[in-house]
Amino acid sequence: MSALTIAESSAVVGELRRARRKRRVASIHWIDALYQVYITGLVSVVVVVLLSGAIGDDEVSVAGIADVKDHGPAAAGLLVALAVFLGLRSGSRGGPLALERPDVRHVLLSPVDRGVALRGPAWRQLRFLLAVGAAVGAATGQLIVRRLPGNAFEWIVFGALYGLTAVGLGYGSALLASGLKVKHWVASLIGGLLLLWSAGDVIGKLPLSPFTVVGHIAVWPLESDWLAIIGVALAVVLVIAGMRWVSGVSLEAAERRTALVGQMRFAVTLQDLRTVLVLRRQLSQEHPRSRPWIRAARRTPRFPVWHRGVRSVARWPLSRVVRALLMAAVAGMAMRTVWNGTTPMIVVAGLALWIAALDAAEPLGQEVDHPGRTDTFPLPRGQVFILHLPILFVVSVVIALLGAAVAVAPIGSSVPVGPGLFTAFMAGLLAACGASVSVIQGAPDPVDTLSMVTPEIAGTRTVIRTAMPPAIAILGVTPLLAARASFLGAQEPPPINAAMSLALPLALVVVLVAGYIRFRDEIRKWMADASEQMSPTKAAERQREERLAEEAREAAALAESKRLAREASSASQRAKARQKPKTSKPVSPPPDGVRGGTSAKPIGRKRDQT
Repeated sequence: MSALTIAESSAVVGELRRARRKRRVASIHWIDALYQVYITGLVSVVVVVLLSGAIGDDEVSVAGIADVKDHGPAAAGLLVALAVFLGLRSGSRGGPLALERPDVRHVLLSPVDRGVALRGPAWRQLRFLLAVGAAVGAATGQLIVRRLPGNAFEWIVFGALYGLTAVGLGYGSALLASGLKVKHWVASLIGGLLLLWSAGDVIGKLPLSPFTVVGHIAVWPLESDWLAIIGVALAVVLVIAGMRWVSGVSLEAAERRTALVGQMRFAVTLQDLRTVLVLRRQLSQEHPRSRPWIRAARRTPRFPVWHRGVRSVARWPLSRVVRALLMAAVAGMAMRTVWNGTTPMIVVAGLALWIAALDAAEPLGQEVDHPGRTDTFPLPRGQVFILHLPILFVVSVVIALLGAAVAVAPIGSSVPVGPGLFTAFMAGLLAACGASVSVIQGAPDPVDTLSMVTPEIAGTRTVIRTAMPPAIAILGVTPLLAARASFLGAQEPPPINAAMSLALPLALVVVLVAGYIRFRDEIRKWMADASEQMSPTKAAERQREERLAEEAREAAALAESKRLAREASSASQRAKARQKPKTSKPVSPPPDGVRGGTSAKPIGRKRDQT
């Protein structure tokens, strides 16, 4: 073996050892991971128990329990079908893994088995998602036990098992679609058909869906069904098959997903929701339609801002339309659940309408994304933003009314028509307000002087900034609570009057949000000036600038006084010179031996003079 070969072998061995050390450092020991899960789980359990005790909803009636037994498995199966649909779409675009760019360009292109490089990140991601699914399922079981009969331990255990099964089916479908390189339209078609099958089973128009069998896990404490174990086995099979074919992922799709997910994570850390939405649309390859659903008029529009908003809605792709309808259905089902006594579902209804309103706020988001263009308009930026709100309100209210149609449908325990429609109207307005605030506020300032001056309020401002837009949307569903309280006899007026009693406060919220959007730039400028006035650093800088300016003024005044003194002195000298006449001295004759004239210079040497 030559010396060069020995050196190359030593370098390779060194690189392998360093890579092994890095893997040891990067990997977390299972005891440390278990300790982290223990701490997180303990805190989560305490929070969930306290919240479930504070809600205080009554137990479900006998008729309600019968409805849960009849429609609960199908509704839970619809959520599982939605998870599988999202998993298939994500896998067809290179998901669900999001590797680092060097791993895609170097590790996956190296002469090693790609499965070895991809199974490690896949197992770590699956472990995290399973922990989240189990935690959400257990928390849901803890909340359900307050209203439905049964053992609390059974509800928590089977709720966690349902969450694990849903995550396993969704993640396994994503891995399998990614490894087999399933076409995007094929994955969307299969997932859409499964989703429609489950939705038809919920309303009783289609035969039993396979996901309804899986949904029996969620209501196991009420009615056990051993066929539901098939869903758990299917989730395990899908995960194993996905790990087996994970090496078939497309490198181009993986690199594209890696770049977009990296930017999205950075935008999330900056709390820039608008950037997250734009990157998510790029990740899902969601582009506007080249041909609008409704053709535009050829004449020049009288209201160009409204016309632009209508054109934006007319070019919604099919995926966005389906998402809006899905959010409307979720909001409607959540409103039915709230009317039947489950108060926490008001959060689900508000969030679903808020997500739909974020899609409707795309024209407003385009104006925010191009501040240089709005600066050239003859109108203030806030006034242009206000002109976008009517179209946003109309679209959001229409989506909310579709959700109200689901809520008031005469299937089971439905919401009355009057309170349902009024709640949907106000919920649509407030959801549009929350979406507009989310889009308008953008990313936080890179340097927040007020937070630097008072670090105690930095966390509070972050929480308010993040939670305020969805909280506004959730606030719009509160008329349903007032109507429910009146229906149960806690208040005197009828349900519709009780719901309309909150119209004035909610309208005031709408006015305040509109005022914030109109005068946002002026408010930010005023707050920036106020924060500068409160900053000690800025105060010291202002004092230094004032001191330097005062010293400069004193120096200028001193120099001016000296100049004036010099000018006065020179002027007096010139005046004296003009007043004193010039006298000529008499010229005496030169002495002997001296040349004549004014010079007394002798001629020649002294001996010559002599």
